Amino acid sequence: MNPTERILTSGPLPMDLDNNLNFSPDGRSLVFDCRDARGIDGCAELGLVDIATGKVNIFYRQQPPVLGVGAASWLNAREVVAIHAIGGLRYDFTVRGGMIISTDGSGSARWLDSRDVTPPFTPGALRGGTHKHEPDGTGKWVGFTYNDHIMKTEHGSDVRNVGVSLRGPTVKVAEDREGRCFTGESFSVLLTACVETPTPGSDEIRRAEGDCWVGRSGYKTASVARGRARAFRGQVAVREAGETAYYSEVFLVTVPEELTIPGPLGPLSGREDDYPKPPHGARVTRLTHTAKKANSALRGVKGHLRCPDSGKWIAYIGPAARGGAIEDQVFVVSPLGGEPKQLSSIPGGVMGDPRFSPDGAYVAAAASDGSVWTFS
Repeated sequence: MNPTERILTSGPLPMDLDNNLNFSPDGRSLVFDCRDARGIDGCAELGLVDIATGKVNIFYRQQPPVLGVGAASWLNAREVVAIHAIGGLRYDFTVRGGMIISTDGSGSARWLDSRDVTPPFTPGALRGGTHKHEPDGTGKWVGFTYNDHIMKTEHGSDVRNVGVSLRGPTVKVAEDREGRCFTGESFSVLLTACVETPTPGSDEIRRAEGDCWVGRSGYKTASVARGRARAFRGQVAVREAGETAYYSEVFLVTVPEELTIPGPLGPLSGREDDYPKPPHGARVTRLTHTAKKANSALRGVKGHLRCPDSGKWIAYIGPAARGGAIEDQVFVVSPLGGEPKQLSSIPGGVMGDPRFSPDGAYVAAAASDGSVWTFS
């Protein structure tokens, strides 16, 4: 079979595919948002394109003053979950939530996560903005990244964390006139506890992002049991020439079955002067240690992490030496730990993020000249 390229759409309507679950479960449609150069702030429409015919269908339109929708992922055969602006408030990373939206054009929509920014805060509700919503294979669990509104507006702190929503146990919140607080259909928690100033040389994290599920239905742990976890890039600190430098590493955090039990770091809902804290059993493990390399050009990992359905590997982009040059190449590391493996050695390096084939047999990535390569 000779692969061919085909233009699906044309015309002035802007269309953006985010780093999410863009393909419908049956593989027949792609979901997109209509952001322009401003980004999601001001974007008001979501659409579908039929892969066979190229037909475009705008299935959701926001009405002013609520503007800001995008980065949709398929939740099931009939619904997507997307970033959504809040009430008439100005869109911001800390002022948004996850909205479950029907693709039938009815405009049916409901909040995924609850939000409560009025003390005392509510366990299971969040106090900020979620994005990069990624359902697991069951659609019951949805991972996200998070920025906290209370800490940003009251204390000037804006570190990013990763979290998870468990659909089903609704967390009721007293709504206010401004629409700042609302009730969603999930119990939501943070899985990480990032800090503003990590101790250099430690495993403390300043920023968590680029996350993905480790396997469609978990991964095989050392005890043979299936484990549920999120992999993410965590930013650590090192001392470099008398200054503090930051590099991202691959981390894994386990997702406990029971989210309602607070962990040792503090309450799930946070305090007025501190971030929400992870539940009991959310254990963070560091999988790469590139920041310890003597050559600073070989430190750090990039992009969105990816896993095959089996959860056997976590793929990422990292710097590698080839000849006398340092180039970005594809690596994988096991969720059980061990040394990473370099998969690619393309002249000029790769660009963008890696992707696993549906059967997990190989990883695809784009080269700097625009060609697509596969590695096994």
